[in-house]
Amino acid sequence: MVDSAILKTTAYLEELAKERSHAHFPGLILQGLQVIYVGKGIVRCKLVVTHRVLTEDRTFHTGAIATLMELMGATAVYSAGGSHVSVDLNYSLYSTAKRIEARVVGKKGDLNSVVIEIRRECDEELIATGRLWMRILMTPFSINVKHNGFDQVSKL
Repeated sequence: MVDSAILKTTAYLEELAKERSHAHFPGLILQGLQVIYVGKGIVRCKLVVTHRVLTEDRTFHTGAIATLMELMGATAVYSAGGSHVSVDLNYSLYSTAKRIEARVVGKKGDLNSVVIEIRRECDEELIATGRLWMRILMTPFSINVKHNGFDQVSKL
């Protein structure tokens, strides 16, 4: 029987990949995401990088890579069970990207450690690595967000 966290994780990633609105920032970055594998504590995806996350010189924007790492790391932790909050994200960029894998590599108390790797699909060259620490949320919470009336992405 498949774990409910894995099913929810897969559905969440597939919904983000279909997102077409500018109002939802993760969907902007993850548009074109293909889920390859979701297991307990591991998420493997392929990403077609769209023009929305490219710089003027046509490379994957480093801010988008950082956001991608946090999203994928958090998704890997969620697939292992429970809600978490990011404590620390450290990443290094080596080149431009395409394939992402995030996996939980350690647990100490209420902290989970995730390693995220982004590789070029054609030759498996390592593009970027990241390490994310997440802390378990002791109480569930919800965030109420008020829409500001604008559907434009900030140019800051």
